[in-house]
Amino acid sequence: MISRLRSRVVLEQRMITPDTGGGGTEIWQPLATVWAEVLPLAQGERNEAEQTRVRTAYDITIRYRNDVTSDLRVLYQNTPLAIRSVIDAENRQRWLHLHCEEDGGD
Repeated sequence: MISRLRSRVVLEQRMITPDTGGGGTEIWQPLATVWAEVLPLAQGERNEAEQTRVRTAYDITIRYRNDVTSDLRVLYQNTPLAIRSVIDAENRQRWLHLHCEEDGGD
């Protein structure tokens, strides 16, 4: 499995920075850069504001980390990917499978 981890991805966490109006601005900060196997799965279309947007889904495998949740996102080749699910492969705390899709801000 290790030999298939050929891509570098960045795990990012959402942070809210206060602004002068009393609200906050969302920013994404790097949490960790890890080796991964990245497999594009499929492209899907979604209608947004009367425009069709094509999104690609990915299956990403990384070494196990106990801090990875669907609240994070993955940055792969400068493309933000929303983590839709996190699965501990074989429940052995060796590998995580992340099902992701291109992040359109939802």
